[in-house]
Amino acid sequence: MDDNSVYRNLFFEESDDNLQKLNDDVLELESEPENIDLINEIFRAAHTLKGMSATMGYNVMTKLTHKMENLFDFFKSGKLKVTSEYISLIFECLDKLSELVEDLRNDQELSEDQISELLKKLINVEESVNGTATGEVQNTSGKTEKLTTALESSEDADIDVVKKAKSQGYNAFVVAIRIDKESMLKGPRAFLIIEHLEQEGDVIYTEPTADLLENGEFNTDFKLIYLTKNTKEQVEANIDINSEIDTFIVEEFDSAKSANSNEHKPSAESAPVKPTESTAKKTKSPDKKGKKSSTPGKHPSAARNQSIRVDLSRLDSFLNLVSELVVYRNQLDDANKRNDAMEVKDSLEQVSRLTSELQDLVLKIRMQQVSVVFSRFPRMVRDLAKELDKDMELIVEGEETELDKTVVSELSEPLIHLLRNSADHGIESSEARKKLGKPEKGIIKLSAYQEGNQVNITLEDDGKGIDPQVMKESAESKGIDTTGMTDNELINLIFHPGFSTAKKITNISGRGVGLDAVMAKINDLGGSLEMKTELHVGTRFVIKLPLTLSIIQALMVRVANESFAIPLDVVERVVVIQEKEIITSMDREVVEYQEGLIPVIRVDKVLGLTNEENTKQFAIVVKSDKQYFAVLVNELIGQQEIVIKKIDTIIQKLNKFQGATIFGNGSIALILDVNAICQGKLVES
Repeated sequence: MDDNSVYRNLFFEESDDNLQKLNDDVLELESEPENIDLINEIFRAAHTLKGMSATMGYNVMTKLTHKMENLFDFFKSGKLKVTSEYISLIFECLDKLSELVEDLRNDQELSEDQISELLKKLINVEESVNGTATGEVQNTSGKTEKLTTALESSEDADIDVVKKAKSQGYNAFVVAIRIDKESMLKGPRAFLIIEHLEQEGDVIYTEPTADLLENGEFNTDFKLIYLTKNTKEQVEANIDINSEIDTFIVEEFDSAKSANSNEHKPSAESAPVKPTESTAKKTKSPDKKGKKSSTPGKHPSAARNQSIRVDLSRLDSFLNLVSELVVYRNQLDDANKRNDAMEVKDSLEQVSRLTSELQDLVLKIRMQQVSVVFSRFPRMVRDLAKELDKDMELIVEGEETELDKTVVSELSEPLIHLLRNSADHGIESSEARKKLGKPEKGIIKLSAYQEGNQVNITLEDDGKGIDPQVMKESAESKGIDTTGMTDNELINLIFHPGFSTAKKITNISGRGVGLDAVMAKINDLGGSLEMKTELHVGTRFVIKLPLTLSIIQALMVRVANESFAIPLDVVERVVVIQEKEIITSMDREVVEYQEGLIPVIRVDKVLGLTNEENTKQFAIVVKSDKQYFAVLVNELIGQQEIVIKKIDTIIQKLNKFQGATIFGNGSIALILDVNAICQGKLVES
């Protein structure tokens, strides 16, 4: 396995992609069972997954994928009809394969016990079709041909290349290799062997040809001419480290013997040879390292997909560099204000332009479509429908909408909670829907769209909605005082920690863990969660998220001679208030706003700062969890685009700061976590 360690990360990425594609396509196959093109797509994806597993030596994954692939072959040949039961069995296999990939990721050993139950089910299906399990190929001849290094054909050009290489100090060998007959995929194994050899030299010729080797269209033996500066013993050791090799021979290349074999080779007319585009694999002189021949498995880039994977840590480094450039731009801006020099101004304009372009570019590179998360949910809703015995459908819209990679990766958990909530609590049974005059099939709609500098994700269902009276009864049974609560306040109790209206605990709900966790996660991402519901009509959740968490617009303020930043997306408006306008009511300070009273938060007291008494202050009106607050500061510095820098974990635990930023003059300002401060004030009250 050590020789394959370099390919592990690539294997995990490709496996994740193939498993997701299989999940999507198999779900589509359930609704289009006669779509032969789709079955072919599924078969190819399963075959690719099996090939990668076999190449890496993960035999447990290979066995399960091989047996699952037989089902697709039965669908393809028409021996088996696509039914919901078989689709469920395939989903069990895909879930188990995902589990095995995660085990491998965590460096855990795989055991055949993990797949034994599934293998039994798959073998039962095979026996019901054929009367015997498939996939076992018997060798009827009983004879094993002797492995030799004799080449069936080689051209004069190959001999010339060998002679030239020898004159430059290279050794030339003919290598014959026999792959283990039990190998599930000979093509990828041959590719790995040649890949190892080409790390120390050049393969200039193969039998069979490169395309046949790549496709695994050979029995067990293949041969090659190999140029290297290594000794015969070193070449043998290089080959010997590979797995799934039955035997091999390494001999020095004899040009006279090769020329003699060319004289006696059969003509093209008399030999029934399968036509191929090329009959030999050639390369230029081996000293030209930049122009090695193509080896099995190395394809030219396809025009179909020009995208590449980028390591997120590299993008983060790139973003940090751009962030520093933003800081220098601010410093130039500061110098320009102080000196008013025309040269500085011209330079600043150029730096500002370049910085903006670089910033936009980097943020676009970091962007990822929400389809990465959304694509998992149709399968999940399908499984929930079966488990709950309900007829429901998930409609997905706007999955091409893009968000920062950091945000997208954190979206899965809250959306899963919301979807399970809609499926279990929202959508009614078919009988109940029929009585209410609704279509028997319930609809859950998940959509995303961009609105300014934020993305809105909505999840709505046409279910029963939330009944305030049910909420009231459930709250009182848990000891929550509901006296004087409006219907809207009763409904919002659903976000209270530990609250659930489920009558019993199931695998899906009833434990009181869900919507409060969703609210907390969305707040952590700098977003907001809103809910609208109507009894017997349905419920709608709206998640509003910032496009990026790296560079934001902020309002710079000063409190007690200390500078702070407040994210602009939470600011509703700024008003000037006098100290006498602040009213004390029930031990709480409030101020009039929009014909009502809103709580006052004195930042200096929250942060423990010593402040002089001021008759005039600025109240920054912010909205947190659907409630307005007046955040008092001494001075407004202005609006600025700032870079968010991480802060020490000790400061993070104070739960008052999102991060830090750097001013143009080099001083540091903390970014206030307005949502946390406001919610903390409510808890204290």
